[in-house]
Amino acid sequence: MVHKLLKEETRRFPALTHGTGWQPADWEDLFGDFLEERAKAVTANLLSLATDDASMGRLLRRSIRNWLIDRARETGPGALRRRLEEVLSAEPEFEQVPEGQPGAKRWRLQGSGWAPWSGDSGKLVEAAQAVSAVRIPKWSSTTRRAPIADRASIVAVASAVLSTAGSSLETAQLVEVFTVRFPIVLDPVIVSTEEGSEGAYRDVALTPEEAMVAAEADLEAAVTAEEIVGMLSPEERRLVPIADQQLKVRELLRCGRSQASLKVKRLRERLSQLIGDHDVHRVGLEVIRLCSEAQQEE
Repeated sequence: MVHKLLKEETRRFPALTHGTGWQPADWEDLFGDFLEERAKAVTANLLSLATDDASMGRLLRRSIRNWLIDRARETGPGALRRRLEEVLSAEPEFEQVPEGQPGAKRWRLQGSGWAPWSGDSGKLVEAAQAVSAVRIPKWSSTTRRAPIADRASIVAVASAVLSTAGSSLETAQLVEVFTVRFPIVLDPVIVSTEEGSEGAYRDVALTPEEAMVAAEADLEAAVTAEEIVGMLSPEERRLVPIADQQLKVRELLRCGRSQASLKVKRLRERLSQLIGDHDVHRVGLEVIRLCSEAQQEE
């Protein structure tokens, strides 16, 4: 029953879906994790509250759903969703459609239409990518995730997306657009290279020694990134923050698709050579941040 309900309830949480789709081994891992983390508490709950098979099924489903909610919140899209909801709730230019109206609880700009958006999501992505004044805070390895963007940038992108929609959007729709605009929020695919290893990293508190190593790694990454940025041409520095946005690259270079793709390819090859054996993720993020800040100051 647990295995069956897990499969049914997991469909409610796209953030938990693997990039290659669910495989039999993935279901077994999820099943094992649930039993390991919740079996004792769930069993006690069922023994004390369940009166028949139907009530046992309802209680078990609720326990599984709550557990999946906790897991979804730990993913990249889950963290992005929480951050978006936090910012949108605090900024006066955004509001949720009131109860009783079409699109209730969806997000919209103050005073705009409340009808649910049903257009092409590609237009919303284009609106998000058109916001160029985006600032990415410096990432510290003492935190699990790289930051999405600063608060003002999130507000600017959300405002542009909702303005383009001209109607209300579900949080999940905004998360989808932000995920395309800021792909760094996605969880990396972690593949085990050793037989018998868990094949996944878990969050644990850093020891003082680990924190010191992390701080030194951050400092090394910052110095390396500054050196790399200094070796880039002005054109390359302008290309770095928009390298994954084909249209903007073409506008900047005033060239066609093929030429723009070639330029980006050469830039990535050059960055790969310059980063060398250093931490690609940490140094790469710092290079993007420095280039973005330089562009804003121009």
